[in-house]
Amino acid sequence: MEFALGAMVFVTVLVFGIHFAEIGYLSLKVTEASSSALWHATAAEMHQLPGDFSKVDNLIANDIPGTKMSTQYADFDGRSSNPGGNPVKQVFTHAHDLEVTCRAGGPSFAPAPTTEGVFSDTGGMICTSRATMEVWKFPESFLDQGQGAFFKEKHYNPFAMEICGVNRGGGCQTGFAILLDDWGLATRNELKECKVLDGSGCQNGPFYESTQLVYNQHVTVNGSAKALAQAAVGSIPGGFDPKMFYHSFRVFTDAENGGDSDPTNWVTTPGPGSPTTEYDTAYGNRGNCWPGKGC
Repeated sequence: MEFALGAMVFVTVLVFGIHFAEIGYLSLKVTEASSSALWHATAAEMHQLPGDFSKVDNLIANDIPGTKMSTQYADFDGRSSNPGGNPVKQVFTHAHDLEVTCRAGGPSFAPAPTTEGVFSDTGGMICTSRATMEVWKFPESFLDQGQGAFFKEKHYNPFAMEICGVNRGGGCQTGFAILLDDWGLATRNELKECKVLDGSGCQNGPFYESTQLVYNQHVTVNGSAKALAQAAVGSIPGGFDPKMFYHSFRVFTDAENGGDSDPTNWVTTPGPGSPTTEYDTAYGNRGNCWPGKGC
């Protein structure tokens, strides 16, 4: 008698235990999908300096991360490189319609006023997720009907549950947020060099133009430096205009000598052969000098 009573209770606990465990596991996958959308977005190309942030704006406005992860997690398993998949049917749980949605919002970070035209506050992105779960092949009745029924309440009343990635109910509007874009040099053109001072023939237009825009908002020249040089040495060294923008950028590679371990051969521009005599002379006068070490 005791075994029969215990078996009835054990079957109920076992069946519901399996169902609840499946809901717990699949709920984590719903949360994982929204988080994956955020980290997937960080790998996208965000901008073209200076000032073109249309790519990150398009990324958020068209919900590209959310659409991709909705497809990737259709089978509640984002590990597969094959998009899509069938809804999940486990022992007692059917999960389907996993949807990830991303929108503008969350944190923001405004650039310094003097970098206007170069950088832009594109703001952050929030990703939410939801899915539907319901019982599947679950015993709705167990010794609760007919003559000799043991339980007074029905074993289970089936209904569909909305599972949110973060909160419960309310349309699943709460999600995770991330701040996109670090304004760094990002494209292949921004890896190229500027071996000249005045910008003519510079291969790295984004870096040159961005630096020039910031420089133009900082420079304040009233002629004092020019007058001082004229009074002290009788001329302007190199014929430079103090308010003129000059920019030079070299990309150091492993194939070249130099670097912190070789202080006498660090590759710099302008260097030997510079059209400006002062730079050429200074380069030629370098010796085995280093901070705290005599020449």
